[in-house]
Amino acid sequence: MAQDTKNAKAEMLRRLKRIEGQTRGVQKMVEEERGCADILHQLNAINEAIRSVSRLLAENYAVECLQAPGKRGKSRAAIATMLDVIAQVPR
Repeated sequence: MAQDTKNAKAEMLRRLKRIEGQTRGVQKMVEEERGCADILHQLNAINEAIRSVSRLLAENYAVECLQAPGKRGKSRAAIATMLDVIAQVPR
């Protein structure tokens, strides 16, 4: 595994753990019957964090697949797969 891939993986895991913590925080807010505005604010932060991780993953996928298409098949197939993945990334 290349160093850049290891770094990207570590960064994704760090962000996902943070999202997990934010989600647990929202669960606690709901249990404590906190205000809707506060809960919605936290949910928006979680959504943005998920979009950020999705972009990071898509970028890493593009680098991995397009720099070395021989590993994953033909270049055209790698590009088609990457475009499908990018189309699914939340905006």
